[in-house]
Amino acid sequence: MGQLFKILKSSVWLLLWGGLVVQSASAQSESYPPADEAWDGTSYRALVERVETKRLPLPTLSNEATKLVFERMVNVDNIPLRMGLNRELSTTIRFQRLDSALDPIHKLVVLYLNETKKGKPYATELARLMVYESKVSAALLDLSEPYLATLSNDKRYQVHVAYHDQVKSDARQLYSDLVQGMTETRRYSKSDILRMIGGAHDGLPSFQPIFTDQDRQDLVQRLTQQISKTTDQELKKALTELRDAIQHRRIRT
Repeated sequence: MGQLFKILKSSVWLLLWGGLVVQSASAQSESYPPADEAWDGTSYRALVERVETKRLPLPTLSNEATKLVFERMVNVDNIPLRMGLNRELSTTIRFQRLDSALDPIHKLVVLYLNETKKGKPYATELARLMVYESKVSAALLDLSEPYLATLSNDKRYQVHVAYHDQVKSDARQLYSDLVQGMTETRRYSKSDILRMIGGAHDGLPSFQPIFTDQDRQDLVQRLTQQISKTTDQELKKALTELRDAIQHRRIRT
C-alpha cells in the first residue's frame, strides 16, 4: 500500500510539473520578445502580432514590467542596425536585415500613434520609436542603390527598381511625419521634440538625396511656421538649424 501511495504521489507531481511547463511555454509565446537579447526583424514582427491578435499591451517606459522591453526595442545594438551598419558584411545581407525590420517597426509606430490619439500617455515612446525608425530607414537608404546594382542582371530587375522606388517614397513620408511631430507641441514635450529634431538632423545626409523640390519646400515651410510660433529659444535655434540644413542641403558635421 505504501509503495502504491509513493507511485501515485510521484505521478501527481509529474502531472503538475508537466502542466507548469506547458503553461510556462504558453505564457512565453504570448509575452514580449526577450529584453536581454538583441532583436531581429522576427522579434519586431512577433511583438506586432501579439499586440494585434493577443491584445498584449504596448511596452511603456512608465511600466517597470515593460520598461526594459521598450529600451530593447529602440536599442541601436539590435541586429538590423548592427549588421546594417557593418561594412565588413555583404551589401545584400546588410540591406535584407534592415529591410526585414523596417516594416514591423513602422507598424509599431502606427500602434503607438493610434493609442496616443486615444489619450494614452505614450508620446515619449512614440517620439523615440519614430527616431529609431528614421535611423533604420536612413541606413537602408544608404544601401539602396548599391544593393540595386547587385541585381542589374536579374530578370526581375524592374520589379526590384519599383520596390526601391517604394522604399524611397516611404522614407520621404517617414521624414515628413517626423518633422510634423516637431510642430505638435500639445502632444510632445520639449525633450521629445528636441529628440526628434536631433534624429531628423542625424539622418538628413541619407534623406537629402531623395527629397523632391516639393518635399524640400513643404518641409521648409512647416519648419518656418513653427519657428515663428516658438518662444522657447532652444527649440527655435534647433528648428532653425534643421530648416536651414534642409533648405541649403547642408550636412551637420
